[in-house]
Amino acid sequence: MHRVVKGMVQVAGATYRIERAKAHRYEVVRISDDVRMGGFHSQPPFDVSPTSGVEAGLLREIARAALRSAKTSWVGRLSLS
Repeated sequence: MHRVVKGMVQVAGATYRIERAKAHRYEVVRISDDVRMGGFHSQPPFDVSPTSGVEAGLLREIARAALRSAKTSWVGRLSLS
């Protein structure tokens, strides 16, 4: 599957690549070791899907950083609280 890289975000001292998998669905990859962290939807309802061994809270923070820095198609539809 071809994914479009939307940009990079930094959270807790690590850098993550945000890839668009399909409409409103994004995948997160940690740059330091090219490990897939999971994914998230930018369309309501906002949700995260961490891979095994990844904390949902960390993936949620990465997704929030991506949304806030305009790396997704969010355009204000979601509450990030």
